[in-house]
Amino acid sequence: MIQKEILSFKKELALNELNLIKIFLKKRDGLSYLQNHSQLIDKTLSKIWKDLQFGNTASLVACGGYGRQELFPYSDVDLLILIPKSRNKHLSQKIEQFISLIWDLGLRIGHSVRSINETKIEVKRDITVQTNLLESRYLNGDKVLYKNLQKIINDTLIPEHFYQGKLKEQDRRHQKYNQSAYQLEPNIKESPGGLRDLQMIQWIGKSCTKRFTPEKLNQKKYLDKKNYQKLIKTDIFFKNLRILLHVTAKQSEDRLLFDYQNELALLLKYKKTTHKKRSELFMKDVYEAINFTTFINEVLLKKLNPKDTKNTTKITDSKLLIIKDDYLEINPTFQNKDITPYIFDVFIIFQKYKLLKSLGPNLLCLLSDAANKINQVFRKDKSQQEKFLSILKSNDKVNRSLRIMNKCNLIGAYIPAFGKIVSQMQHDLFHIYTVDEHILNVIQNLRRFAKDELKHEFPDCYDLFKNYPHKHILYLAALFHDIAKGRGGDHSDLGAKDVSEFSKLNHLPIHDEALIEWLVKSHLMMSHTAQKLDLSDPRVIEEFARKVVNKENLTSLYLLTVADIRATSPYVWNQWKATLLKNLFKYTLNHLEHDNLSHEDSIVKRKEKAALILNTYNINDHHYKGLWESFGGNYFYKYTEEEIAWQTRLLFTHPTPKKPIIRVRHRSNGEGIEVLIYQKNTMHIFNKTCNFFDEIGYNIVAAKIFTTQHNYALNLFDLLDANPKNVSYEGLFKFIEKELISRLENSKETKPTKLSERSRQATHHTFDTKISISQVEQSPIYQLDIITDDRSGLLSLISDQLSKEDISINQAKINTLGSRAEDTFLVAYKNNLKMNQNKINDLVEKLKAVIA
Repeated sequence: MIQKEILSFKKELALNELNLIKIFLKKRDGLSYLQNHSQLIDKTLSKIWKDLQFGNTASLVACGGYGRQELFPYSDVDLLILIPKSRNKHLSQKIEQFISLIWDLGLRIGHSVRSINETKIEVKRDITVQTNLLESRYLNGDKVLYKNLQKIINDTLIPEHFYQGKLKEQDRRHQKYNQSAYQLEPNIKESPGGLRDLQMIQWIGKSCTKRFTPEKLNQKKYLDKKNYQKLIKTDIFFKNLRILLHVTAKQSEDRLLFDYQNELALLLKYKKTTHKKRSELFMKDVYEAINFTTFINEVLLKKLNPKDTKNTTKITDSKLLIIKDDYLEINPTFQNKDITPYIFDVFIIFQKYKLLKSLGPNLLCLLSDAANKINQVFRKDKSQQEKFLSILKSNDKVNRSLRIMNKCNLIGAYIPAFGKIVSQMQHDLFHIYTVDEHILNVIQNLRRFAKDELKHEFPDCYDLFKNYPHKHILYLAALFHDIAKGRGGDHSDLGAKDVSEFSKLNHLPIHDEALIEWLVKSHLMMSHTAQKLDLSDPRVIEEFARKVVNKENLTSLYLLTVADIRATSPYVWNQWKATLLKNLFKYTLNHLEHDNLSHEDSIVKRKEKAALILNTYNINDHHYKGLWESFGGNYFYKYTEEEIAWQTRLLFTHPTPKKPIIRVRHRSNGEGIEVLIYQKNTMHIFNKTCNFFDEIGYNIVAAKIFTTQHNYALNLFDLLDANPKNVSYEGLFKFIEKELISRLENSKETKPTKLSERSRQATHHTFDTKISISQVEQSPIYQLDIITDDRSGLLSLISDQLSKEDISINQAKINTLGSRAEDTFLVAYKNNLKMNQNKINDLVEKLKAVIA
């Protein structure tokens, strides 16, 4: 082909491809598009092959997705050029010319050139190559050579080995995606429950059955009519969606990125509702398809197992069930009967036999079908209620049982409110899982507290959970804590009402109902207190203890809170949050166990403990008496006894230094560092400090800002994140101390801060910044709460603006939740003047403007 012909051919191909996409966008028939696109490429490749006059010197073979005639708009065209034995110079030149022409036409190809012998070796060695060739299709060239290829595939494929190999491959792929597709930006091809899981069914089917087609699954031994039709519908849904995704992204893209979710929802004509965004409704359908694919993948892979053992074991206490290999299966004599009355018996027996890993495919299908038959009569049946609660009261497989129940839609059928949040995603910059997946993750985390081998993760939670008398109360609280998400209103209050209805229907004891209801209503209270308020202030602990009331409530809430935060996202939990929650639990427990000690008495004890620590360093009260007096009484509400002792050791010989004193140390919990700043009070100390830490790559997670009675700033910053520079801690500490002194001594104001770019999630799912300012009782102190999308430079920007408004920061709690920032500040207006409502409104608007 001469250059002119190539350009003409390329233009024609591009027009034909564009026409196919136009037809698809009009008719939305993905199956026709994929077949027609494959046939268009077949003709293109065959024409070039013929023009180059290969004859029978080689065979051109379509492989993989292209082989099965499923060629997506921007997918690679997988080709095998098969040669008899070894290529000569003339053949090599032709092959190079062929590949070059294909690239010139703008086609994306993935190709290999192999002889028959090389192919035989490669097929035996690599299961991926074997899978790719299992779907091969003859395009042009030597037909005899292609028949030899088919013989090699048939002769080398051992169904049992292939089955085991593909299962391991699928498991590795699932592990890569954290065993969950219910994340914000699922990969609809590779994630669990995506197209690959549907293709797995075809691959295993083809390896076991000659001339296998998906239509063969429409048989009683595989699927009933309802599940078969749903399988076909789900397959079409994913294929149409992947075509649309490629067209929208204008590239080979399989991740449903935030950039595309709104656009796809518009293309698919989703309409927003009062409480749900268009994209959330679209993604709910995606997750429902993922849910079904996960279910049907497990069912069919078990049914298509070539090593389908006949070895079964009867269960003495059940005529309904048998044990087949390592899973529980329905007794063939019971196959066609209604399993609905025995739904919960299945899981009671599953929990009883510890070696059982899962349920059999026939049993899973029966349970899924029975979910539709659960009605109010079933829910009011006392025996069913007792069975459901006994599953939660078991010491084994609670998490696994609930996950299987959710896979079969049983939890949502038995607790209708739960059914509403299945597959529901929230675009709140915080949670990265669907609501039902998050809830099950919470229960999984609670179960982890019970395992001896995981004791090292949370030793205190392990001990508390081990001695917790009624663990089912925590599981029920977890099931209901987010059950009202997406309904509008306060989900904690609405969830508590759902608990009340469930408790009355299921005849829960009054104590259990009251505790579960309180936990659901209060499940955010501990995290909010720990992450927003000053835990070294005895008044905060006193108020929290008043709300918690007793030790049982405190222990229950602590276990639920740790499990809950860890279940939102792998990026939210860290040692800093763990320490905050542990300290709040410890301080509150101490308050409850010591007859509700007043905060004044707590301060006396704090001073005594600090004095004992100082005494171990041979520092007596006459050394620091004057220093403590100059600090003032409020100082002891701000810092813990350990912090007081450390600061006193550093400062008692320098009560009124002329230059700033900066000291850095490791945090006691092993994560992050603490930076102490002590100097004559001036404007912009907080501001300059924030800017400096932004520059060196450290995140401020908390700051205690205190002004002594003799007008010295005594500030303590808690920092997280490793310094990007590869510096030893000793070198780093010296660098921070030296550089920060230089910055604070410089009278110039810092340069205006620039915010980093918004995350894609915040950009594509509008997240409204929320700012509130409220007076703390009748004091001149105000609490400023800011909830917005997290960006680098945010804290510096806020402190810049507050400085301009003559507002000083007394305390800062910086709480980062994934891509969401929830920051709390205690602030004071100049000269401790009160702010009127106009001033407050003006400040809110200015802060919103600079953040936006």
